[in-house]
Amino acid sequence: MNMKMVRAQVRNLLIGYALYYASWWVAYPLALAYGKLTNRTIYHGEFAGAVLMPLVMTIPYALVALGVGASVAWLVDSERPLYWAIFPAALYIFFGTISYHWERPPMLLDRVAQVIDAAFLGVACLGGAIIVVRRGAASRHPNNS
Repeated sequence: MNMKMVRAQVRNLLIGYALYYASWWVAYPLALAYGKLTNRTIYHGEFAGAVLMPLVMTIPYALVALGVGASVAWLVDSERPLYWAIFPAALYIFFGTISYHWERPPMLLDRVAQVIDAAFLGVACLGGAIIVVRRGAASRHPNNS
């Protein structure tokens, strides 16, 4: 491995981490505004509370994660930019599963909601990268028919 390749890899990792870190500065005010819109939403039943509520409450964070994935895929210096979006997606999933604080011992459905919340952010991040990669591939290979 030559020094230029190592610099590019370190730069790509720093891009992924910096965008992940900055995303929380953008996401919190967005989530605060979104929370005002969904303040009185009530979810009845175990399924709605464990599956639908985390998805609905995570939408502002997922939109920012989508932007992070797209930005990483756009900014990295690599032939496979989608692979570099795995790093911030993994950060979203890892810190999304360990960052919960419970008032009472969590039940199984609480853990299901926690995993759905974290996985939604990771999938959104990879989704943003896929969109950029596909659009970039389409612009490089236009259909001339």
